[in-house]
Parts: sequence; C-alpha cells; structure tokens
Amino acid sequence: MMKITTIFLILVSFSLNSFATEESLKSFILTGYDEDNKKKWEMKGDNANISNQDVFLTTVQAKVYEDNQVIDIEADKGYINKSSRNVSLKENVVLKDSKGAVLYTEMLNWDQEKDIVWTDVFLKLVKDENEIVGTGAKIDTQFRKAVIQKDVQLKLIPQTIITSSGPLEVDYIENVAVFKEDVHIVDRRGELFCDTLIVYFDAEEKSIIKAHAKGNVSLRRGQSWTYSKEAIYDVKEGKVSLLGRPKLEIYPQ
Repeated sequence: MMKITTIFLILVSFSLNSFATEESLKSFILTGYDEDNKKKWEMKGDNANISNQDVFLTTVQAKVYEDNQVIDIEADKGYINKSSRNVSLKENVVLKDSKGAVLYTEMLNWDQEKDIVWTDVFLKLVKDENEIVGTGAKIDTQFRKAVIQKDVQLKLIPQTIITSSGPLEVDYIENVAVFKEDVHIVDRRGELFCDTLIVYFDAEEKSIIKAHAKGNVSLRRGQSWTYSKEAIYDVKEGKVSLLGRPKLEIYPQ
C-alpha cells in the first residue's frame, strides 16, 4: 500500500511532526503524496488549528485519487493525527465515488495507508440504486468491499427489503452479499426468515439473480408456511428449491 510521505499547506510548507506550539491557519489546502511523489489526496477547508499531535480542521472538502477514479469527501469537522496520518471526520460526512456510490454518516475514520474508512455510528450507503443502512461499518475507499456491523437493512428496487441483526458482508467485485443473524426478507410475494442469507447480484442489471437461505428457514406465501434447513431461490426462473426435510403448513383463507 502506498505511503504518504509529504504534506503541504498552502502559503506555508511544513512537516506534520515538526510543530512545537499551536498555530491557526485559514483557507488551507493540504496535499498528500505517495512514495513516487504522485498526488494521493488533497484536502481543503476554512480553518486549520495545528497542535503538537493533531491538525484540527473545519468545513472539510477532500479528494482521494485512486487508480481510475476520484473519491470526494465532505465534512463539517475533522482532524489529522500527525503520528498515524489517519484522518477523523465528524458531522454531515459524505463520501462519493465517480461511479455514483455515496456514503452518509456523522463520524468517519480514514486510514490513508490501508485505503479504508470505518465508523461506529449509523450510516447509509447508496450504490447501484440500492440502499443499505446500519450501525458500524468498514469500507474500502473504492467501494469494492463493505462490512456493516449491525442493525442492517437493505432496500432493493423495486420492492424488496432485507434486514438482519448483522453483520452484512458485501463484495462488489464478486457481486455477493452475506447477511447473518435474524435475517428477514419481505417482498410482494411474501416473506422469508433464516439464520444466514447469501445473495448473488447481476452487476449489469443491478438486481438479485439468486438467494441462498441457510438455517431455520421459514417461508410464507399467503396463508401458507414452509419450513426447511435451506432454501435456494432462482429469481430468473422464479423457482424455490427447499433442502433438508421441508415441511408445508397450509391454513384456510
């Protein structure tokens, strides 16, 4: 992973480890470079208060330059730890990539060397026209992988909602999501409960192509309930395969 070696401040050039007293600068620009002297990120703001350990920032606007895209970050407040080079952002934090993915939260930590962001508070992630909300997350800055820790809800177009106690692990490269603990799916056809749900997506169509439910599976359609150890739903064929001694209960309307 690339390491940031130099940071510049507009009008003042400095090393983040060289301050002995507190300073205050307005209308700042911070720029980080990698080992090949290539610009890694740029951060702007209204005010920077510089102490021995941290740089405190207000009205933060940042750009992170990844391989093939630019990540935009906004926040009301932030600070840079001079020792670790990590950035913490607070209040109205928004992170956007050039492909339309957006992350909203009130607190976000950014590890520049590992190219990951994480939070312990509520967040909303919008990507591929789908919306994930939850509490606590770790996401790479290119939105390739995400782990939402708890209280997960995924809203899928047109009318599907998946909730779980968490965690939810999403791999946008492999187009698969794994929901764990107290999983519940609701759509216009009925609802399903299970312990673990593996969802496979079509990247081009931005829709589910298959869902594999595991552990204590309960499926309701109308007044009928089906119970099994596992269930595989093929969306394209509209077929559900029940595995592990399925049981059907039919109740009168």
